[in-house]
Amino acid sequence: MKFLKDYAVVAVFTFATLSIFNVSAALAAISKNDETIPFLSLGKLPIPFEDLFRPAAYTNIRISPDGKYFAAGKVRDDGMIDGVIIERRTMSVVSTIQMSGSYGITDIRWANKERVLFHFTSSGATYEGTYAWGLAGMNVDGTRKDIIWRGTSDYGGNEAAMLSGRIDDKHYRVLVYPSGEGLKFPYLYAYKLNIYTGKTTRIARSPIRSATPIFDKDKNITHWVGYQPSSFKHFVVASRNASGDWDETVYDESKGIFLPVAWVKGRKDWMWYVDTIEAPTMGLYQVNEKTGEKRLVYRHPKVDYDEILSDDDGNPWGAVINYDYPQVIYLDEENLYAQTHKRLQGTFPNQYIDVIDRTRDNNEWVVHIRDDRRMGSYYLYNQFDGALKFLANQAEWIDPTNVPATHPIRFTARDGMEINGYITLPVNKTAKKLPLIILPHGGPHGPRDYWGYNNERIMFANAGFAVMHINYRGSGGYGRNFLFDWYGHWGLEMQDDLTDATYWAIQSGIADQDRVCIYGASYGGYAALMGVVKEPDLYQCAIGYVGVYDLNTLLETGDIPLRKAGADYVKEAAGATEEKRRAQSSTPHVDRIKAPVFLVHGKRDVRAHWDHYTGMREALLAQQHRLETLVIPRAGHGAREDHSRKEIACRMIDFFNRHIGDGNPEDAPATDCVPEGADGLEYEYFSGVPRA
Repeated sequence: MKFLKDYAVVAVFTFATLSIFNVSAALAAISKNDETIPFLSLGKLPIPFEDLFRPAAYTNIRISPDGKYFAAGKVRDDGMIDGVIIERRTMSVVSTIQMSGSYGITDIRWANKERVLFHFTSSGATYEGTYAWGLAGMNVDGTRKDIIWRGTSDYGGNEAAMLSGRIDDKHYRVLVYPSGEGLKFPYLYAYKLNIYTGKTTRIARSPIRSATPIFDKDKNITHWVGYQPSSFKHFVVASRNASGDWDETVYDESKGIFLPVAWVKGRKDWMWYVDTIEAPTMGLYQVNEKTGEKRLVYRHPKVDYDEILSDDDGNPWGAVINYDYPQVIYLDEENLYAQTHKRLQGTFPNQYIDVIDRTRDNNEWVVHIRDDRRMGSYYLYNQFDGALKFLANQAEWIDPTNVPATHPIRFTARDGMEINGYITLPVNKTAKKLPLIILPHGGPHGPRDYWGYNNERIMFANAGFAVMHINYRGSGGYGRNFLFDWYGHWGLEMQDDLTDATYWAIQSGIADQDRVCIYGASYGGYAALMGVVKEPDLYQCAIGYVGVYDLNTLLETGDIPLRKAGADYVKEAAGATEEKRRAQSSTPHVDRIKAPVFLVHGKRDVRAHWDHYTGMREALLAQQHRLETLVIPRAGHGAREDHSRKEIACRMIDFFNRHIGDGNPEDAPATDCVPEGADGLEYEYFSGVPRA
């Protein structure tokens, strides 16, 4: 199969004002003018409906080590991404790399001043996330353009490769794992890759499963951190002993972990560690590997850190926490990355800053700025004179003043526990007696909601609804007790947190008590249907999207119970006995539901198996319940194709509008939700018998 297409230089753009390096204008010169075709008769929206489905125009802007070129990702009409090289002097596109078929660029890295490396992956309608990572390389002038990672014999050529670190101008480390085989907890291989010829030399194979290596300053692997394949909550640390063998230490995450992260720069024998043993939230320690001495560098009393920020050599300089808004904690004040970030934070005080790339002399830095109303913009920052120059806006077609703002909230649950979350409010409306959508996240154990730009909640708020997203107990990010103490409590206190959040919004005056619905996907779909089971008079409607509705079905079908760890997870998280799982399921208790229900499901879903949908549908129809259904024939655990996503969103907004918006529950469903050129999904409406 030929992956790379030839792509000629088709335009040159030169600036009249040379002090502005507008990469977006250079890239726009090779773009078509996309005209959106509006549909959905909901009147004029602050942001046109179609605009919310346009992908970011540009991604991964990087500067060459000598500062003479930019590399960037340019999104095509089909959603795939091409890689382009822009000469900075003329701001013209000098070379492009384009993958054929369903392959596109996902990451870009300058290997040296003449060569750029590109991660690429394939897209599809049924699977989630990244399916396979490959590597391609191209010189600045477009020569030596080729796939440089062609697989190895380790997994029969069906593996992905991820760049792990630069060795020299001709070689990089890559980490190799089987593509699409994550459920098998594979061994990981480390290779030395020649970025010109594609020649590989194996460096190591992990002694434990699904592991990440830790390198010392001499680029030797000293530790591996991975998982036990038979458990969903046990970490394994392999450390090199005096004889050269690997000693293994196992940690139960529910009781606490103590895991190495990286070696401390400039301090011999000292390593960074993350700890949840001495306190429930993640603490960052520096530990002397020889003496055992350790000191706490940072721990937040309420939340875990979400990310460690490291420089090009892997040295941690910051940690990101998200209690309310995102905040960067500076671990190493002397690190140039930390100093640069701190200066930029003063310029953008209410936005999140990613330090992306820099020239080799450390003078010029590419940074990405984003917040809850902006998808993000790229800037070039000069250390010498402090100048900040605009490069590109990822969504220039959206006016931030029309984007609904997201605000952190906290409230006290009925048992006294503090619960955190966020509420997104429509623009041009007073935050008083609004129609409200409760939107629980999926997971449930591990994921959480964050402040920031989120297309789904913006879409609903753009249509006039307040949207509340709650980090109910069992969510990640608030310490191991908050996470693990609530296994087995699906539909119980975890559900009560969503109910209490709803009452908080009503009692605070934000929400109209007669106009509240609940919607979620995956576990969020479970919570939506359990919401109308447990609180039949609180919600006026419910939407379940690829939801789990019967916990016994969860244990008997789909991909989760295929491994022992998955089956154990279901029993511990959802209930150890058949009776308990049935009691905490919604399908067996549909007779309690009064609110109209809308079910959306992918026919190829193996996570929340198709049986969840058919079981709930049949149970509701047997009750002659008011029901709407939408089936996506090609989709798995959530739709990926653009036409499907648009129709789903349109029908959801129409459903909410009829039940808590300006419409009427007796109105007929919208007839204009199928995008132009699409065949339309399998939609059915059952008027049923209204429940008192």
